[in-house]
Amino acid sequence: MPSWQWRAGCRAADSGVAQTVIQRPANLLLVTDSLGCGGSERQMVDMADFWASRGARVTLATWSGPSMPDFYAHGPGVARVHLGPEGAGFLPQVRRVRTMRSLLRELRPDAVLSFLPRSNVPTLLAGLGLDVRIVVSERAHPRQDTSLTLPWRMLRRLSYARADAVVSQTRTVAAWIHEHWGHAPCVIPNALRVLPPPAGPRENVIVGVGRLVRQKGFDLLLEAFAGIAPVFPGWRLAILGEGPERRRLAGQCAALGLAERVQFPGRVRDAEQWMARAGLVVQPSRFEGFPNAVLEAMAMGAPVISADCLAGPADIIEDGRNGCLVPVEDPDALARAMKRLLADAPLRQRLGNEAMSVRERFRQESIMEKWQSTLIAA
Repeated sequence: MPSWQWRAGCRAADSGVAQTVIQRPANLLLVTDSLGCGGSERQMVDMADFWASRGARVTLATWSGPSMPDFYAHGPGVARVHLGPEGAGFLPQVRRVRTMRSLLRELRPDAVLSFLPRSNVPTLLAGLGLDVRIVVSERAHPRQDTSLTLPWRMLRRLSYARADAVVSQTRTVAAWIHEHWGHAPCVIPNALRVLPPPAGPRENVIVGVGRLVRQKGFDLLLEAFAGIAPVFPGWRLAILGEGPERRRLAGQCAALGLAERVQFPGRVRDAEQWMARAGLVVQPSRFEGFPNAVLEAMAMGAPVISADCLAGPADIIEDGRNGCLVPVEDPDALARAMKRLLADAPLRQRLGNEAMSVRERFRQESIMEKWQSTLIAA
């Protein structure tokens, strides 16, 4: 058994909200690729701050070097470690594993939690032969994640046998992992961070949020918007985020005659305020893990249309009740759904009101209890 325990209990708080408390101080190491602008990175920082605020000793380590700036800032109670050196190839990876092994020996953590395959594999390798509990989490569907080379995929499958627990965000991914890798993952969805209640009137703006990469499908959103823009001249589109596809998307926008109707504000730190004002939020992704943008938009009372990816959106949206799902990579179906909602303000209001139920379903306290139970049982 670990040297620490969590107790699922309550204590009075100034806000009147029940809080999970730690019975004795815990020593936790959280590991991920980087703290760049992404959903997994945001979740990792939120988790680190949550545990630190409840008395845990938390170290947050990334495999990126210090030259890569953090987009998400952690709280003062979290220690920050860069595991570098940066660079591709075999030798940098070996040095990183050795650095992690030294860190494990120095910190002697009660539990280690790692996100994403390129973090999970070296973390597990570094822990070989050490008395340390390691939990790893897959943040996307392995079948659709094409970023890993064959050697990495083989190492992932072999090294996960050494993990004390494997966590997925959805039952779909858990079933795939069990069938193809023989593991029985725990299913823990993303937690919804504490957000202010939506306030103020909604505007005639459609909002999309995410990295500007092919996965997120913003090219499909532009194509769909081009088909309905003449019918709704008072509506505009804002795509929040940054990435390598920005120039291509801007070119597509100009070619479709949408330059005056579409904004690219870049990365924003107040995305929830955009969602609070949005008349509609659209997530056109080709694949997802568990989309924070959808979850947060719904929590802010926005009507949401999402592509029905293999995993993720359908775990949050019940089609027609609290949002709308459309087929993946089908801009015509997306345009029809957008046209239907833009033409029907009462429907948008109803979907937005129902969407706010995610505040309770994915409440941070309840999701973090699942993580705590998993780390204890590991």
